[in-house]
Amino acid sequence: MGKSERSSAAHKRPAEIPCTRRGYEASSKVMRLFGLRSCVLALVLGLFLASGAVRAAGFDQDPPSELAAALAKKAKRAEKAGDLSQAFAYYSQASALQPRNRGYRAQAEALQRRGAAGRMNGGGSTSVAAQPDPAEGGGPIPEMFDSITARELMGERQLASPPKLNAMPGRFDFDLTENPRVLFEKVAARYNLQLVFDSDYPATGTPVHFHITEVDYRQALDAVQAVTDSFVIPLAPRVLMVARDTPAKRNDLEQTVALTVDVPQVITPQELNEIVQVVRQTTNVDKIGWDTVDNKIVIRDRISRASLAQQVIQQLVSYHPEVMIDLELLQVSDSDVINYGLNVTNSFPLVYLGSIQNSVAASPSGVTNLLAFGGGRTLIGIAAAEVQAMFNETSSTGRSLYSARLRAGSGQAGTFHVGEKYPIITSGFIGASATNTTGSTSPSFVTPPAISWENLGLDLKATPHVHGDDQVSMVIEATYEVLNGQSDDGIPEIQTDKLSTTIRARNDEWVVIAGLMSSSHSKSSSGIWGLSGIPLIGNLFKSTSIDKESGNLLIGIRPHIMSLGPDQNVMAPLRAGNDTHPYTPL
Repeated sequence: MGKSERSSAAHKRPAEIPCTRRGYEASSKVMRLFGLRSCVLALVLGLFLASGAVRAAGFDQDPPSELAAALAKKAKRAEKAGDLSQAFAYYSQASALQPRNRGYRAQAEALQRRGAAGRMNGGGSTSVAAQPDPAEGGGPIPEMFDSITARELMGERQLASPPKLNAMPGRFDFDLTENPRVLFEKVAARYNLQLVFDSDYPATGTPVHFHITEVDYRQALDAVQAVTDSFVIPLAPRVLMVARDTPAKRNDLEQTVALTVDVPQVITPQELNEIVQVVRQTTNVDKIGWDTVDNKIVIRDRISRASLAQQVIQQLVSYHPEVMIDLELLQVSDSDVINYGLNVTNSFPLVYLGSIQNSVAASPSGVTNLLAFGGGRTLIGIAAAEVQAMFNETSSTGRSLYSARLRAGSGQAGTFHVGEKYPIITSGFIGASATNTTGSTSPSFVTPPAISWENLGLDLKATPHVHGDDQVSMVIEATYEVLNGQSDDGIPEIQTDKLSTTIRARNDEWVVIAGLMSSSHSKSSSGIWGLSGIPLIGNLFKSTSIDKESGNLLIGIRPHIMSLGPDQNVMAPLRAGNDTHPYTPL
């Protein structure tokens, strides 16, 4: 169809409605050319492919205009290759994505007419002049590169994991005698797998007798690899590549992967270094790194080595024993103070009541009653005796209970503190004194004192070691500090109780690790000398004070095993192969 014919067809477009009920009623000419069955089939195919494209488009990442342009370019290449039906399907999908773009619809109609003309001419094809790009409005569609959408670009940026086989399930028996190539083909066909052989793989070879029963596809392929000195590489869920098992082929064909292992917090850097050294020597893995930010181990090597190293590290770091430690500190103190008796004045000062050089007479402090000599005719007085009776008792009882719970890994020290920080002045400087206006002295300059903060309360440090499934040994260091109420040069005194021991206890069993009992009894008396010592009567001239104090301190501890070590867990066996023929995971 020439240029003038295309222009005429464009003016007649409203009369040529394709593949709808309205079009069927309005255009019997098209029905005669394609037939009712072809029209309905083309409509169903176009709608199905268009709906699938719309569902897969993901408009949140690829806009419909971009997908429609990509489909138009694919249709142009299919048309150039002579596949008119595929080109018609692509243009139909593009038109469904962009209903307002008349260019896509015009291209589909042109291909529809071209196909009809070809059928009328006995299957021949006619050429159609180049159409302008419907997406750009003019100019030819570039044919050098494929269109890359936003979704495809994002997919390429994602790291893809190696493909895993998805063979037909089931267990089968094999009794074959074939050369390696044919043996691989027959075993793979049994599990609905396809093979691609390396270019250097021999087409013939010595026949091998292969007899095995009740095996799945993994066991069958492992056995075939062993008897034929070959190895397989998964290329797709149902496609394998077979190559000779040599170090050179392993380096060239086997995939290189990067795998990660999460490191638990209970693992110390020293333990982690020891684990990595053991794994490196055992698996010959190429590169192992430690991501300190995310706390992960990164392994990079061929998949046969990296996968084995990952599984070994996971087993070594997953089973780390942990212990929960319960500690209770009980302190009980009792105090009883009794005061009784008569407090008699045992001093009688003489007081001069006259005046010297017009001074005012004053009685001494503490003297309330005076007796004058000579009926008041003299100027000298004597203090009168005073008596106070005391009958009182003071009792106090205190009980303190500290309960602490600490969780720590086996072989790792855990610390716990409960209490408060108290400031203590350790040193200070005072300059020369100066006399102020009131006549008293004061420091002329005072520098800020040096202060240290002391931890008052309970400090606990425990290092557990798990033995088996019911024994725990612990290194315990506990400190209990309180103020005793006394001071020295203004600095308060701190009473400190310390405990350092190593014990071994059963799981969930309380053990008393320390205890302290203290008792004191004191009695004091004061009175008039000579008179207070007379039996019976002496109690009228003295006072007595009795002080009784007692204290008890008890420390108990109980371990609880939270998780067991590797020696107490059943670990899954790992298949490694050997140095020359390592095991390749499928």
